[in-house]
Amino acid sequence: MTWVRRTPWPVFGASVAAAALVLVAAAFPGDGVSPFVVRIAEFLLAGAAAYLLDDAAAPLTGVTPPGVWRRRFPVVLAGAGLLTATWLGILLVLRWQDALPPVLLATAEFVVLCLGSLAAAAVVVRRGDPEPGGQVAPVIGLLGIGALMADSLFEIALFVPWEAGEPAPRVGLAWATGGVLAVVVIVGASRDPASQGRS
Repeated sequence: MTWVRRTPWPVFGASVAAAALVLVAAAFPGDGVSPFVVRIAEFLLAGAAAYLLDDAAAPLTGVTPPGVWRRRFPVVLAGAGLLTATWLGILLVLRWQDALPPVLLATAEFVVLCLGSLAAAAVVVRRGDPEPGGQVAPVIGLLGIGALMADSLFEIALFVPWEAGEPAPRVGLAWATGGVLAVVVIVGASRDPASQGRS
C-alpha cells in the first residue's frame, strides 16, 4: 500500500508503543487507565509527528520543483492518518475501560501537542537539518514527562483538566493559543525560500 511506504517507521513504532502501553495498563485490575498513562501515550505520538517532516533526499531535491511542503504533504497526510487512527483506538480502549476522559478536551490536547512537535520540526528543517525527527522527538518526550512530574508534584495546572467540574479557562486558553502559534510557525517555517525570492 502506498500510504504504508510513505509513513516513516518511527511513526509506526510510536503508534505500536502507545497502543501497547494503554492496552497493558488496561489489562491490570483497577479503576481503569490513569490519565498519566494516557498522556505518556500522547507524548509518544506527538514526538513521532516530528518524523513526518524528515526528508533525507532534501539536499538533492530541495532546489527543484515541487516545493518542500508539496513534496512532504503525502507523508504528512499518511502519518497523520496513522496517528489519528492510533488515538481513536486508544479512546476506544479507554471507553471500554470506563476511563474515557472528555473526548473533545483530550483530543484537543493531543492535536496541540502534535502541532507543537510539527512546528519545532519545521523550525529545525528551516535551519538546514532535513531530518528533524531525531532531535525533536526526544525533547518532546522529556518536556512532557517533566511537565507531568511538575503537574503532580507541585500541583501546577499545566494540562487541560479532564475531571468533571474542574473548569480551567486560563489553561484551555493557553493551550488554544499554543495551537494557533504552532500553526503560524508551521506555515511560516515551511515556506520555500525560492518562492519568497520570487515574491
